[in-house]
Amino acid sequence: MTSFHFGSRQRRLFGYYEPALANSSRVRAVLLCHPIDNEQVFAYRTMRQLAARLVRVGFHVLRFDYFGTGDSYGDTGEGDFASWCEDIETAIEELKDISGATTVNLAGLRLGANLSARVAAHRPKEISKLILWEPLAAEELSASGFGCPAPQTDRNPRLIGSDIVEGFARGALPSKAALLPPSTLVLLTTKPPSPTEFGSLAVEYVADASAWIEERLDTGSIPTGTLQRIVDWLQ
Repeated sequence: MTSFHFGSRQRRLFGYYEPALANSSRVRAVLLCHPIDNEQVFAYRTMRQLAARLVRVGFHVLRFDYFGTGDSYGDTGEGDFASWCEDIETAIEELKDISGATTVNLAGLRLGANLSARVAAHRPKEISKLILWEPLAAEELSASGFGCPAPQTDRNPRLIGSDIVEGFARGALPSKAALLPPSTLVLLTTKPPSPTEFGSLAVEYVADASAWIEERLDTGSIPTGTLQRIVDWLQ
């Protein structure tokens, strides 16, 4: 595993790259897009375990921090939906350059799923498969400033005004399904109130505990069954 910074001088991002351990007849790559704030902390071990499982079966994997989060440059509050989508696009190019892959797979958890959906819709030819793991609903996005300062209100207008909220949140995905890669899988821990919430997208329900919710003082649980399902589906 190699840790490094990449991106432009003005927008340096921090990432972990793990090359494939198993030989494959073709170069395959996966970009993991995590949540932010506490959900990122609680899900950290889960995303690391997912990366380890993927490299063992022949995938090159990149995990990274969005600008203004984790070990990437920028202060808390500098990031927003549009710029975090740009960070994913930068990470896609970096992963392609390092691995030699011509396309990548995207797997996003929580906010990472919403961001991944928007990027995949704008760059369909570069995305082989897309996994949306428990994407946020529009009301969840609107109700949170994701740790960004908002002195005049309890919400951050830069975040809730994004077209991701309007077009790539849970409940709004059916109208956007045609824009996403044909191989798109939505993973949920509970059934949505409406059976048409995700339109024609493939939806599966996983019984594992939620990786992004704190179960002990230090971290969330690792949903091993869900991780294996992701690995199997991407192969």
